[in-house]
Amino acid sequence: MTKAELPKDPDSNMPPRRPVATRARSKRSIANDSAILDAALAVAMDFGLEAVSLSAVATRAGLTTGALYSRFEDNDDLQASLYLDRIERPFFEFLDATLHTFLTGENNTALNNLLKSGSVIPPEIILGLEALIISHRNGALGEVVTPIMDQWLARWGLVSESTDIDIARVTVALGTILGILIHRFAEIEFVNWQLPIFGLSRAVHDAKPSTTPLPEFDFIDFQATSDNEIRNVLAMAAAEIIGKIGYSSTTVSRIARRSNLSTGTIYNTYESKEDMLVDALSMLLQLNRQEALDQETQGLESNKIVDGFTAQFTAGLLASRHEWQRFRHEAFLAARINPRVRGVIAQVHAAEIATARKTFPNEKVPLQILDGIVLGGQAVSLGWTLVLDSCEQSRRGNYLGIAEAIADITNSF
Repeated sequence: MTKAELPKDPDSNMPPRRPVATRARSKRSIANDSAILDAALAVAMDFGLEAVSLSAVATRAGLTTGALYSRFEDNDDLQASLYLDRIERPFFEFLDATLHTFLTGENNTALNNLLKSGSVIPPEIILGLEALIISHRNGALGEVVTPIMDQWLARWGLVSESTDIDIARVTVALGTILGILIHRFAEIEFVNWQLPIFGLSRAVHDAKPSTTPLPEFDFIDFQATSDNEIRNVLAMAAAEIIGKIGYSSTTVSRIARRSNLSTGTIYNTYESKEDMLVDALSMLLQLNRQEALDQETQGLESNKIVDGFTAQFTAGLLASRHEWQRFRHEAFLAARINPRVRGVIAQVHAAEIATARKTFPNEKVPLQILDGIVLGGQAVSLGWTLVLDSCEQSRRGNYLGIAEAIADITNSF
């Protein structure tokens, strides 16, 4: 049978079929959609994105769990919908605006307004940053967040075709923005962010490629060093697990297995899991900030401030620091919700500033400049390492060129 002889479709002469009419949704159903996402946003702000569950949101919205199960398959589906419908757009619109002004050297009004004393950061920005931090360990959320972030970073030039200095510019600029916001998770009040923002923005804008490779430094091996060996072992085990699964999911039994100690030994050392985790955070974060302060001090004392900045960039690129960086991000994430963790971080950072002021009296280094160096270093190291963790291309940036520009700007004040 030839093609011309093929039988006709019996429906070929029929009028086109009308689409099947779907039942119009009621106003109440549409209103419930909005109420559910409002409630999910509130739960996420109060307890974290991973605490958003069908039951918790139903209770907050005043609806039955059945009303949510008819819309969402499970908790992962609800969290993904919250991100896509409420968080993604305002988060990336904010990043677009602030990153543009940072790279062009314009007045960064959007960022500065958020950092004014008493200002409140919109929940969509807070939760967008939280989603980015946990996306590497939360598979369901990572499936949503990672491709979106990858596309956004590529649009801003973190691609193989870009030069090393342009990669560094975008990475440091974005890292500064993200780092300042992470810094605020611990509610550390600092009203003069304008100075480090201005200085870093100028440095990023003015940076030129450096032909010198990043120098080698002697970095400490991050190990708890108290006079109690059990505390030290538990602190290191806790840090490793927190970096992998988050602060709130870390359990005593898992730490016991990792440290080869019994739960009885742990409870003979600490009264509660919270006491143990807070002690670990305090010991290890102090160690980190002391290393950074030593690097900055050596640079200021030797009039080679570029070395202090370069050392921090070099440390961030070390493969051996990868787990440590994730632990630090998770600590700040916990601080957003947990007052004890927030207090520990605030205390560690305040001690770093106090030590810096004592080491460099006002007549030697103006207080405003010194505080800007210390706080800027804290923030940049937080956000910059998060970008490194999110984008492999960022690791090839010409960071010595950025460090040299930062040193030039600092010396000009």
